[in-house]
Amino acid sequence: MHIPSFTRLAAWQYTLVAGLATVFAVQLVAGGAGGPAWLLPQAAGVVVTVTAVLRRGVGSPLGWWLMAAAQIAATAVNGWWMLQDARGAPAPGNAPMGMSLTVVWTLYAAAGYVVTRKPRRGRSATESGAEFGTVVLFLSMLAWSMVIVPYLDDPGYRQVDDAMAALYAGLDIAILIVVLRGLNCSRLVTAAGVTLLAPHLVYAAAGGSGTGPFLPGGFGFLAIAVWNVLVTAAVLHPNAGWQGTCQVTGDRLIGRPRLIGLVAMAVASPLLPVAGGYLTGSGSPAVVIVPAAITAVLCGLLLARIAILLRIGEGRAAQLAAALAEQQELQQRLAYRAGHDALTGIANRDLLMERLTATAAGDRPYALLLCGLDGFKAVNDTYGHPVGDTVLRQLAGRLLLFAPEVDLVARLSGDEFGFLVERAELTDDLASRVLAAVADQPFVVGERRIHLTMSAGAAIGVPKSEPAATLGDGDLALRAAKQAGGARLSWFDDSLRAEQSERARIAAGLRQALADQTLLMHYQPVVDTATGRTLGVEALMRWRRDGEMIPPGVFIPVAEQTGLIVALGIRALRLACAQATRWHAEYGLYVTVNVSTHQLRDPGFAGDVLAILAETGLPARALVLEITESVLIDAADTGVLDVLRAEGIRIAIDDFGTGYSSLAYLHQLPVDILKIDQSFIRRLQDPPRPQDVSLTRAILELAGSQDLITVAEGVETAAQAELLRELRCPLSQGYHFGRPVEPGMIEARMREANPAPVS
Repeated sequence: MHIPSFTRLAAWQYTLVAGLATVFAVQLVAGGAGGPAWLLPQAAGVVVTVTAVLRRGVGSPLGWWLMAAAQIAATAVNGWWMLQDARGAPAPGNAPMGMSLTVVWTLYAAAGYVVTRKPRRGRSATESGAEFGTVVLFLSMLAWSMVIVPYLDDPGYRQVDDAMAALYAGLDIAILIVVLRGLNCSRLVTAAGVTLLAPHLVYAAAGGSGTGPFLPGGFGFLAIAVWNVLVTAAVLHPNAGWQGTCQVTGDRLIGRPRLIGLVAMAVASPLLPVAGGYLTGSGSPAVVIVPAAITAVLCGLLLARIAILLRIGEGRAAQLAAALAEQQELQQRLAYRAGHDALTGIANRDLLMERLTATAAGDRPYALLLCGLDGFKAVNDTYGHPVGDTVLRQLAGRLLLFAPEVDLVARLSGDEFGFLVERAELTDDLASRVLAAVADQPFVVGERRIHLTMSAGAAIGVPKSEPAATLGDGDLALRAAKQAGGARLSWFDDSLRAEQSERARIAAGLRQALADQTLLMHYQPVVDTATGRTLGVEALMRWRRDGEMIPPGVFIPVAEQTGLIVALGIRALRLACAQATRWHAEYGLYVTVNVSTHQLRDPGFAGDVLAILAETGLPARALVLEITESVLIDAADTGVLDVLRAEGIRIAIDDFGTGYSSLAYLHQLPVDILKIDQSFIRRLQDPPRPQDVSLTRAILELAGSQDLITVAEGVETAAQAELLRELRCPLSQGYHFGRPVEPGMIEARMREANPAPVS
């Protein structure tokens, strides 16, 4: 059979049960003869209360210390009158008994008021204690002047009894307020208040007289003993931990009404004895009145000065608070700006790296998805940077639609954005929707509708990995997506890192090659199609590394990616011009040098070219700068080509037919020579198709109509050369006429041809 266990009583419950049992036992057994037996539970209650306040902490230390003071006062009063009784003294009168008990009632009323207040924001216990002490001392002075002194002068003076009755009426009202307030927070404090009110009500209702009810054995004395037990149990109750709590705030200064009250009490207190003397008819001599008046004025002036300082402090505190709030707001703005992109308002690279670091510290893999617009540079170059900025802001708005699905959306730089994806398995689907969001809708800026696509690169980050390494992997994947044609997603793998290492090795080798002169030039003949006579050469850079010739298709892209292409271009131009100076003087040859878009963007490019011509002595008419169609379109509006042509340098458009060329604006481009791309020449098979012949003839006629010299590239067979002669193509270039060779072989070729000198 299961027997339920009894619930363990709490300390406050033990105290309540044991204390009440002891009090009623003493009342029943000893009654008025209890003597010291009455003092033991009261003294024990005082010890328990003080210990609880010191050790366990309570909500309002001030309130519970006042409660302990009330218990001490009650114990002291009861002990005093029991001592007088033991000495055979007559029973005390109403006035002395009443005056002694007012201390207990007053302290309990104050303590109960503090303990039963609701938790709030306000002043510290020290501030509240100072204000409370002011009030208590004022009331004490009032009681001393109006009750105690008159009684000492004349114990039978009727006004003393009237004053005592009025004082107790006020105290009873204060305790009643505590009782009502305690109903919502402390039933024990309420019960204690009721035990103090009950003796007065019963005493008055029964028309009692004398002090017997308030001596040992009386119902008033019993009520005080019960009150002591209830107060001790209340301080042990768990609710004492929050009752009367006050969150201290430094920004609440004393209010005007409270300050006026405190000043009034401080000024009136020295004058109360004087007023009491007049009320009792005993008067007050000048030796008392003058110091009292001076003291009152000094107190008033001192408090007025303190009040002025408080107001000054309040104003300065308000100014300081405003300054601190402004500084905090500024710090918040700076912190926001430090982690967010100024153009788009979304997170920036720094915040992404911070989140990456936090995510990498976890125990789950994650993904980093980097995205970049395809061909965004053309938008800036064509429409200007303000339009490009608007496109980026619109793009950020589209990408933020995916923010709920990822940990962070950030702009890294330029048109490159990143997504931190905590669930790596969702990356493929996310990437496809992101690319579709960009490609499916054009960006509308004013009346312009700009269609763009986006490439994406993704990398997996593993726990405890370096965030910078994950970001680098994502960059490699994004670059691979763009190199594969764009508008697609590429995932990082180790082969991309190997390619990156090879690019880094090539870049380092190129830097060394620029210093140790291992870059050299080969030259391919450009011939008169009709006669086969060599009229010029195209300079092509070569790089010999450790005895091995590195193909241009390997190192030129790396040079463009690393920015070394500008230095390589200048080196190629200087070597070619230096070599061609003698060839032009002896054989009348011109030299063609390829120019990259990076060189044309260099503001000092035109000056560099003219300086090299002056340095090498090559005439400007003997130099042809060869530029691809796309680069030519970008540079057409810069004016740099016009400057070079004005000096006599000719411009050739390379790979004509593969880019942007059209009849509509070919005549507007600053070019002198048109080079037909070898893809058109390869179509001229033996026998050629009629449509391929017609297309080549159309290009030749187009160039002739614009007074452009035409060069056919990639001529590899005799049949192709013969057809070009029939089509009257002026110049040709290709393996049929000669491969790119070292300068010495060009020298031998020219000596063998024994051409006539050209002035």
